[in-house]
Amino acid sequence: MATHSQVRTFARLLESIWLAALPRIRKFLWLSAGMFSAATFAMAMVGVVLYGRMDAVATSFLAGTVSAALFGLASIFRFGPDAA
Repeated sequence: MATHSQVRTFARLLESIWLAALPRIRKFLWLSAGMFSAATFAMAMVGVVLYGRMDAVATSFLAGTVSAALFGLASIFRFGPDAA
């Protein structure tokens, strides 16, 4: 059975891990939203230029637009790094 001080020590450890990981998680979400939106727009244009077909352009454009909107929100709320 753990003593009260051991439980407090473990709780402090978990809190410090969470506080250290939170900025990294926020930066990862910010970067992944931006990279995904860039990739979906690029893949749609590559399909049009190389194959001349407009089959899945609407889906890629919608996904890219949603991802770009999330990237914009994340940038407005300062989820990304302070200096790029």
